[in-house]
Amino acid sequence: MALSAVLAFLTYTSLPAVLAIDEQDEPSDLEKLINMDDATRSAMDPLSLAEALLTATKNDDSVHYDDVKSGDDDDARNLRELGKGKRQNRRPQNNNQPDRDYGEPKCSGSRPRKCGCPREKQSDYRGKIRTTENGYTCRKWTMAADYPDSGLEGEGYCRNPDAVAGRAWCYVEANGDDVHWGFCDVPTCEDDMLPYTGDSTTGVNVNDPGCVDTELYYGVEHDIEDILDSISDDKDKAHFIGGFLRLAAHDMMDFDQHSDDPMGMDGCLDWNSPNNSGLSTIWNEHSALYKLHSTKYPRISRPDFWLMAANAIIHITSVGRELDLINTFYYGRHERDECLQAADRLPNTSNCQQVEGVFLERMGMRWTDAVAMLGAHTVGLGHSEFSGHHGMWVPNHKKAQTFDKAYYQELVSRSWSPRAASHDPTLTDWTTGSPTSANPKMMLNTDMCLFYDTENSSPCCSRTDLFKENGQSRCEANADRQCSVIGSDHPRWEAAQAVRKFLGGSSANDNNWHFYEAFTLAWFKATLNGRTHLKPIMNEC
Repeated sequence: MALSAVLAFLTYTSLPAVLAIDEQDEPSDLEKLINMDDATRSAMDPLSLAEALLTATKNDDSVHYDDVKSGDDDDARNLRELGKGKRQNRRPQNNNQPDRDYGEPKCSGSRPRKCGCPREKQSDYRGKIRTTENGYTCRKWTMAADYPDSGLEGEGYCRNPDAVAGRAWCYVEANGDDVHWGFCDVPTCEDDMLPYTGDSTTGVNVNDPGCVDTELYYGVEHDIEDILDSISDDKDKAHFIGGFLRLAAHDMMDFDQHSDDPMGMDGCLDWNSPNNSGLSTIWNEHSALYKLHSTKYPRISRPDFWLMAANAIIHITSVGRELDLINTFYYGRHERDECLQAADRLPNTSNCQQVEGVFLERMGMRWTDAVAMLGAHTVGLGHSEFSGHHGMWVPNHKKAQTFDKAYYQELVSRSWSPRAASHDPTLTDWTTGSPTSANPKMMLNTDMCLFYDTENSSPCCSRTDLFKENGQSRCEANADRQCSVIGSDHPRWEAAQAVRKFLGGSSANDNNWHFYEAFTLAWFKATLNGRTHLKPIMNEC
């Protein structure tokens, strides 16, 4: 476990919520540290306390290491938990600009290079800039063993290991602003192999938002909440919540890292495409969101506004408002008015090859990221006249207004059987419960294949072991054929493991922590894709 992650735990996280400890007669060293009173813990040197925790963790056999491993979870935790302190990118008073480090100008040049190629999100940068764009000094990396060949050895220089972020960044030395990391202003290599300019600019209408601070950001959230409060019907509210998140997701899911025109978040959709059916009911000149943007926030570009609004909806609808994505938000995206064939890059609902093609191959993400992003299906509902799929992923319209892990609970705990989708016999999905229900439950093929090997076992029922009170099977069809759960030798094993992890435990519980952490990191990656010159939101303009 990286020491930086341990420090993040000590600073921002309730330790008992992080570490799962088995009951013992005698308290272990780890339990003593966890149960230490606040006064004693505050008197200890933070580094010494972190090292003590790390040592106790390694020596304690009762720790479930799935809950304390390093890697993406730590990155996501830092991003989300930093929002509880001061804004991470607040500009220091002494803003010492870094020494510029110019090197090879071409992306086809030899390595290691002293500039970063946009197509690689500057993960190839090996220069010696060690100051963030806001003047904070980088500290030494502690993750060199986890990210080999990423240039993390030696001093703390700006890097982007495994291209986890949109461009080069670093963790920073301790400071009085509670800033823990920041992006770096490193030289950008010229891509002489394929034309690329960072943001897509075809048909661009550039807005200059000036300074964006937390007051403006949360002002948008307050206005979004007023819109939600004005919708009294549960079904209409669920449609609005899910519909707008679908709109924002479609704007980012057309990104293709291999294309001359990568697209991504640019505020442009092909409104005439069947893949975007129904979204025009959410965004049009008469809709509340459109009017809010055009009358109160016209200086904010459309993609930035869409993202701010999506972040607001997620924050408002998350349990206890726990999922605040402010620390994943950077602004300055250019908007475009024409994006022909963008909808062709979106996944259809046929199988997991669609998920793999969009999230892994074109967006450069992992199966864990894809599973986290699809967890947004918890909110909203499907309309047969729009997508061809009719139903909800959760039991009712009220539940479809809460952004939580219910999607994964429904996926593994119910008897799902395939059905022909409404009004289109060529489409299939999965349902459970009464097939004649006015509000049926549903899962898409792209949902089921995250946990079940549907390619090799369908037609089948996901849970043949569940029965009604009268003894009849809860499987509406295929009650004699159990869907195979993905095993460790399957290419989607990581996806199935992510589903298990996001459940929060082996028994019923209200723990959304694992899902929220993974979603934070996945959202951060997806919203920064293809954007190399975004600006950090300020604590105060």
